[in-house]
Amino acid sequence: MNISRRGFIAAAFGFWVCVATPFPPAQADAFTDGAQKFIGALGDRAQNSLLVKNITLEERQTRFRELMLDTFDLHGVGKWVLGRYWRRASRNERQQYLKLFEDFIIATYTKRFKAYTDAKLQINNTTSKKSSAFVKSQINRSSAKPIRIVWRVKFTDGKYQIVDIVVEGVSWIQTQRSEFVSVIRNSDGKVSGLIDALIKKIAFLKSSAG
Repeated sequence: MNISRRGFIAAAFGFWVCVATPFPPAQADAFTDGAQKFIGALGDRAQNSLLVKNITLEERQTRFRELMLDTFDLHGVGKWVLGRYWRRASRNERQQYLKLFEDFIIATYTKRFKAYTDAKLQINNTTSKKSSAFVKSQINRSSAKPIRIVWRVKFTDGKYQIVDIVVEGVSWIQTQRSEFVSVIRNSDGKVSGLIDALIKKIAFLKSSAG
């Protein structure tokens, strides 16, 4: 499976290692204000759980999984990424795919945090459109240009959840959908082809972990 722009999108996931999160003046709208504080608080939580020294990769993956499941709408994102092929998938394929999608995200991004330990997240402002809040920010690095990031956040089932990350204009879920749909199309339109590819990719990521 060809995973394009992986390092680029990883910058967004790497925001959790930021050492500071300055806030602009509070938003007047309660929804956008809550979404903005949610992203800021998430950075603190991740730093305390993921940047602890002397923990194994397995423990780091466990903590990362817990954080992802608590803050990202992985079920909704995974379903959206599959597009029209979700309706074509059997019940068993859907269940297997969603579990593999979760494992794929965890295996792909866990080790990438360390690359951004010297970065700082700056939240600029937050806007809303329909049911989504867009937290506009940037990652400032001492040795490179800032990276512009927009966090798309929704409030469902009584809590805020991240549903997309747009890095320098590139949508994470759009990129993931393009990659997955390409794999399905090259597998005669069968979701089973993507499932097989994910199994192989996850196995490779785990075997090369270190």
